[in-house]
Amino acid sequence: MAGPLDIAAAAEDVVASLRSAGLRATVEPAEINPPAAWVTARTMAHNLLGGGGTVAVDVYLIAPDTGTAQALRTLSSLLDKALTVIDPDTDTSLAEAVTLPGGGAPLPAFRVTVNHETC
Repeated sequence: MAGPLDIAAAAEDVVASLRSAGLRATVEPAEINPPAAWVTARTMAHNLLGGGGTVAVDVYLIAPDTGTAQALRTLSSLLDKALTVIDPDTDTSLAEAVTLPGGGAPLPAFRVTVNHETC
């Protein structure tokens, strides 16, 4: 019989990978300090024998609101670093925005989705 699913561990594995590439990354929205990456579990496919599955993890690369051109440069740099340690499973969404828990206007962001197997 399989052990309990650890969806949080899947997200934390992605955080660790991003940090190894030099990005500030977290699963905690309150800890986001742009430029940074916010990692959140989105869906789970129950597709492994014994009860495991594949967790789709969204990585939001978030830039400060410093104008469109500068935000795109910052996000592109974050994406370059992220792609050295993660392998996206879908196209990168370039038209995202994230509102931080502390309030304020939505910040420019890219979204990259990574599939992570868990058991």
